[in-house]
Amino acid sequence: MSLMLESLAVREAPKMMAVVIILFLYYTGTLFLMYVAGHKAPLVGLRSYFDHRLTVNYRFFRGAAAIINDGYSKYKNKPWAFARADIDMLVLPQKYVEELRNLPSSVASPTVAHAHNLMGSHTNMDIILRNNLHFRTLVEKLTPNLNSLTRPMQDELEYAVTRDLPDCKGA
Repeated sequence: MSLMLESLAVREAPKMMAVVIILFLYYTGTLFLMYVAGHKAPLVGLRSYFDHRLTVNYRFFRGAAAIINDGYSKYKNKPWAFARADIDMLVLPQKYVEELRNLPSSVASPTVAHAHNLMGSHTNMDIILRNNLHFRTLVEKLTPNLNSLTRPMQDELEYAVTRDLPDCKGA
């Protein structure tokens, strides 16, 4: 039995070594892309240079608010970035807003950015790039009817508060 296990281990050793080498190359490749080929803005949420992309993404998933607040407090007047699951998001200071606003829509389009952010090609949200139906719906249908929606929303809110929050006694 032990001879059989030893021969199995000898046969599997090259496969295991190949898996280890592939994982090592993947790890070093992603580190290379993050630090050498990536943007030059500091990446908030990293704990060390050896922090892997997957751990940074998981950390952002678990504590996005803390990471973003940390970035704002550390880099008040400088650009910084945080790693989201799909892409690094660059945060620019307030002083660049007017300059961005003056760029033509062919260079910086909030509609294109929104479609990209919502994965438009996979969710059909790229329809907002082809027409303005979403805008017309808001302006022509929703906004004029807001008054008819406020009373049912208020009733629902009052019901939820009385059901979920106990009465305050002795205050």
